[in-house]
Amino acid sequence: MLPQDLKYTLSHEWVKIRGRTAYIGLTEFALEGLGQVLNLELPIKDDELLVGVALGDVETTNAIHEIMSPVEGLVAETNKAILRNPALVKKDPYKRGWLLKIKLSDPPRIDSLLEAEEYLSRVRKKLRK
Repeated sequence: MLPQDLKYTLSHEWVKIRGRTAYIGLTEFALEGLGQVLNLELPIKDDELLVGVALGDVETTNAIHEIMSPVEGLVAETNKAILRNPALVKKDPYKRGWLLKIKLSDPPRIDSLLEAEEYLSRVRKKLRK
């Protein structure tokens, strides 16, 4: 079930916004076809993220996939639990499997993010093609 309180991108990242802070993760849909997650390459504290620019990679048994930044801002924290145990990203993508905590730029650029229903609708359309 797709959490309704998150925002989404067409490149399958999710964003949870809490005031001036955003958590970023990968959607369950993105993770389904990736195979076993072996490693994550993520930015470190105070790295700057730009919307639509690769922020890192997820290495799986199938390939290496870029993770795109859905927001602009500075990395406040990287989830150390997933760096120690990358499988956690796939096991619990919307709670314990978050990737980064971001201090959003001012003003926050979140206008390109999708609501859950719109994300699902677009994913379903792509699957039908």
